[in-house]
Amino acid sequence: MQWSKLKNKLESFLSDQLKGSIEIHATIYRKFHDSPGRVWITLDKKEILSASDVTFAVKHEKLYQQLRKEKSLNEIPYSTDLNAMLNSQERKELIKASDMVEEVIINQNIFGSYHLYDALMNYSSLSIEEALNSENIIIRSFSMLDRRLGKRRLKKLTFSKETHPLVVKFYNIRCEVESV
Repeated sequence: MQWSKLKNKLESFLSDQLKGSIEIHATIYRKFHDSPGRVWITLDKKEILSASDVTFAVKHEKLYQQLRKEKSLNEIPYSTDLNAMLNSQERKELIKASDMVEEVIINQNIFGSYHLYDALMNYSSLSIEEALNSENIIIRSFSMLDRRLGKRRLKKLTFSKETHPLVVKFYNIRCEVESV
């Protein structure tokens, strides 16, 4: 889907009080190696969510190397048999470490642009129920701004201590504009 169509579709989901205040932006840095991107959401021209491939990659690599050192993880042993390398225990441990680092970074509100693209691409096909109960933090957060989430239901929402801060932040934004 074209970015402009996706952007218009997503902004059409916003509650009436947020239309015009919330904007979704995206850019790709074509002169960089691998053309990293950035997606961000603003409220009255102030950034409330940002997803940058460069920031994410730098933070991920730093924490990943730190974790590898702490856990004394070994490199994948070289072999002429590619399957042996792909199925090695060392590779499995390195992948697990990378996944752990990604989870930690996401919990710190540091996202790669693909995290936002993926979530936003899927959002328009979800019901409000599916969006509110989604495993994806970005989808759950964006659902707080959705017009399909009425005031009565918004008032009834409760969060546990484990609720991601981004969900709470978007909830507070919506409550503020709705005077809830």
